[in-house]
Amino acid sequence: MRAKGKRLPPTIARLVAVAASLLSAPLLSGEATAFELFGHRFFEAEPDPDISPDAQRYTVAIDTVGADDDLHAAVLAASALWSGRDQTPPPSTAAFLSRVNAEYARVTAALYRAGHYGGTVDITIDGRDPDSVAPDSTLPQPVKVAMRVTPGPLFRFGKVEITGAPPLGQEDADFVKSTPAEIGLAASEPARAGAVTGSEKLLIDAWRRRGHPLASIVKRDTVAQHDTSTLDVAITVDPGPAATFGPLAVTGTSRMNPEYTAWMAGIEPGTPYDPAAIERGQKNLRRLQVFSSQRIEEVKTLGPNGELPLTLNVAERPLRVFGGGVSYATEDGAGLEAYWQHRNLWGHAESLRLSGAVNGIAGVDPKDFNYNLSATFTRPGVITPFTDFNAALGATRETPDTYTETAVTAKVGLTHAITEQLSASLGLGVTASRDEDSQGTDKFLFTGLPLGLTYDSRDDKTDPHEGFNAKASLEPFYEANFGNAGVIVDASVASYWPVDRDGRFVIAGRLAAGSILGAPIDEMPNGRLYYAGGGSSVRGYAYRSLGPEKNGAVTGGLSHLEGSLEMRAKVTDSFGVVGFVDAGNAFASSYPDFSESLRLAAGGGLRYYTGLGPVRLDVAVPLDPKPGDSAFGLYIGLGQSF
Repeated sequence: MRAKGKRLPPTIARLVAVAASLLSAPLLSGEATAFELFGHRFFEAEPDPDISPDAQRYTVAIDTVGADDDLHAAVLAASALWSGRDQTPPPSTAAFLSRVNAEYARVTAALYRAGHYGGTVDITIDGRDPDSVAPDSTLPQPVKVAMRVTPGPLFRFGKVEITGAPPLGQEDADFVKSTPAEIGLAASEPARAGAVTGSEKLLIDAWRRRGHPLASIVKRDTVAQHDTSTLDVAITVDPGPAATFGPLAVTGTSRMNPEYTAWMAGIEPGTPYDPAAIERGQKNLRRLQVFSSQRIEEVKTLGPNGELPLTLNVAERPLRVFGGGVSYATEDGAGLEAYWQHRNLWGHAESLRLSGAVNGIAGVDPKDFNYNLSATFTRPGVITPFTDFNAALGATRETPDTYTETAVTAKVGLTHAITEQLSASLGLGVTASRDEDSQGTDKFLFTGLPLGLTYDSRDDKTDPHEGFNAKASLEPFYEANFGNAGVIVDASVASYWPVDRDGRFVIAGRLAAGSILGAPIDEMPNGRLYYAGGGSSVRGYAYRSLGPEKNGAVTGGLSHLEGSLEMRAKVTDSFGVVGFVDAGNAFASSYPDFSESLRLAAGGGLRYYTGLGPVRLDVAVPLDPKPGDSAFGLYIGLGQSF
């Protein structure tokens, strides 16, 4: 016997004598007995409200004759009796028999999916054929169910004929498996039913990518040759006519402008039909954060000019939202942040976000805290549906151990999504700041023109398992107080490699570098110089505590280099562990010349997985500490470290 259902323990008979008459009450072996006194019942568990009093409990044992472990697991997964054995029992004998009778089709389908077309499924209820059990029968509690599955031989595909398949083309370049043969529908391959149904979907999708939205399977013949254990398959595909996009109707808007909403989908009427355009349009609508749901549906018939009309169904979210977060690090102190956002000011998804944060709360003197206040306005779709206008005004005060900076910044810019993964940005920013450090006090008026590119193919932004996140920026600047002109160059890349198929083990790596050209260290704002150290840099060292030194004080650098390597393991569905190594430093020259050695740290952490992302707890130990460095750093936050 390969698998057995759990056997319920026999019920213990209970009897409490409170009167002589109760002593003469009949005791039935295996029955529970209770008594009622003045309207109260004693020695009886409260009935489960979800379980019918006529419920039919059962145990189940499944034997798959001669099957390997994979096929045996597939049969168990298909069996509703097996998966429901520890759940609420069927409410009646009739419902129980209905579940039993449905098992034949379920298990047979599992055998077909595995390529076994000559199998048999035998089921008995208390040793009897299910057909001999009447729906109103009284069965034992629990009743024994035995299933014997004989898979039969593994079939292989014999003749495979596909009529109407599209020729391979550039449309298939982004698909690893785009032909039936590549997913197993080929002569001599195991005749799994999924290869047939999967091939039909693949063929339809291939025609849709070529502009034929009404492609369909008009014929499928499958003939099992039991004498040779082969399955012959013939599929006929009708591509249907080529089509162009028709008008996009919008339903469900109340505050959003429907014409603007249709335009933001980015689907132009009259252009060739492309399902990728529909998918990108839905993603572009999601990023507006205005809709709780959005779905573009295709009409099933073409218009007189070969146009395919579309309907966009949306549901709007509440106009206003607020939220916040907390963080903690032994080296950096606690952090609090909160925000308020209006999602749709004037019907075109214009958003206004007001946010504030207090960080570095490691003592009781508010003068030692870090503050950040900002107001950000975003207007999506200013030039194209994929171009946003951004404007921000912010005030900051930073008080790391090496300096104190108070600054006010105003920025405007455009961000354009070139593809789903690649975006570009262009902006203008002006910062007025006042710096105090070991060298004295300086004022700066800094103007920058940042240009940036971002490529993000991560599968999840807060807990990535695969993909890349690469950023590069070039910012020409002019600082008016000292009259310096130059450029700041930054680049970073993070990559994620799943070790196993389920992504429970992930190797994550990060590398970042930057350089300032055109100004000396002592004529740059501290906030624009490079430092290392902290929870998002080299853990184990204090925030912005690593860099070139002058007279024993860290001054910040004109370049930096840092990286991290993590091994992430998800132990259960709720908890995971992480091991990591960090390295990095900042340098006085405009390129990493390693005049300051790289500082190293190592550590480990725990992850608690939530719907918002993993809650992170990391402990890091500096491997080459200097006098004044802590023995370790502890960090708590939301989301992976990178």
